[in-house]
Amino acid sequence: MRFRVHTALVVLAILAVAACESNPLQQVSAPMLSKSAATANGLTVMEYNVYYGADYSPLLTASPQDVPFVAAQTWAAAMATDFPGRAGQIAAEIAAARPDLVGLQEAAIYRFQHPGDAIVGGTIPATDVVVDFVELIRDSLAARGIHYTVVAADSTTDIELPIFAGFDGGGSPTFDDVRLTDRDALLARADVQVANPAHAVYGAYIPLDLGPGVHEGWSGVDVTAGGRTYRVISTHLEYQEALPVQLLQAQELLATLSTETRPTILLGDFNSDAYGADPTRATPTLGMMRDAGFTDAWADPGRQAPGLTCCQASDLLNPFGAFDERGDFVFSRNLPAGVHIVSRHIMGDHPGDRLPSGLWPSDHAAIVVTFR
Repeated sequence: MRFRVHTALVVLAILAVAACESNPLQQVSAPMLSKSAATANGLTVMEYNVYYGADYSPLLTASPQDVPFVAAQTWAAAMATDFPGRAGQIAAEIAAARPDLVGLQEAAIYRFQHPGDAIVGGTIPATDVVVDFVELIRDSLAARGIHYTVVAADSTTDIELPIFAGFDGGGSPTFDDVRLTDRDALLARADVQVANPAHAVYGAYIPLDLGPGVHEGWSGVDVTAGGRTYRVISTHLEYQEALPVQLLQAQELLATLSTETRPTILLGDFNSDAYGADPTRATPTLGMMRDAGFTDAWADPGRQAPGLTCCQASDLLNPFGAFDERGDFVFSRNLPAGVHIVSRHIMGDHPGDRLPSGLWPSDHAAIVVTFR
């Protein structure tokens, strides 16, 4: 998702991240799954930012007294982009590609509470799940007879806000609560062998008066394919307007991987445009990845196809594709001799991919890369 944020917020972020320390690595348990014949000679990965469903930047600069009203408008916009419907199209794309692993960003859970706590940052958390992006995608895949398991996931931004709900009989305003929990998740096809899941939240973040701040993170697993074990990491870095935060997060990620000598596949929304239509969207992060030995699977060696992946209109109703950036990547490092990229393509970027309602499946497109 593309944000346009007031400069003061970025200055605040610069001051806040200077003292941040990385969170410790968190290990999570997951089952060991049986090995797939499909991965015997190759490994296919998909990278997909599936989009919260609304532009949240107005909330980042709203005054406290305006937050419930701006939040109500944002909540209505998020519901209008119909993730249950979009999940079906996203699942159809996953089913068509049959990747071994899928890295999802902005894989949100929305929760609701009524009657709400009218105090910003209230102490009563909303628990009634309205939309769980990951489970909707998995359910839609299962309905097609294709089963994917969540093998690693972080939980990053978790913020709850009051939303204006109307007036009571005495003319006083009433409020409900909406809670957004952001996640990056790795899904594995149920017949793919994985091990050693892990996740972490970056220490660098954007502080907010509204709550605990805007956080990002990564999740990863080992996957066995063709008799070799690969480390696969999925991540989401902060947007371009918060460049100091993005760069600190990139440094944390590279520090985590600095001693990794195994074949590594790193995929995610890096918010670092490689296309260059708007110079302000290009950040040093892409160069940092290359300098650390990572190869850009879309572009290398010498490919000229633009591979645009971002961004559709915030309401997802633009009739023609509006992509003008390539900020989603699949990187690789330390690939064994003889392992090559044999396929790479973009999905979800054609008008025919839209829902009957006219909605695009996401404001991003997916990247699918096969190593063999």
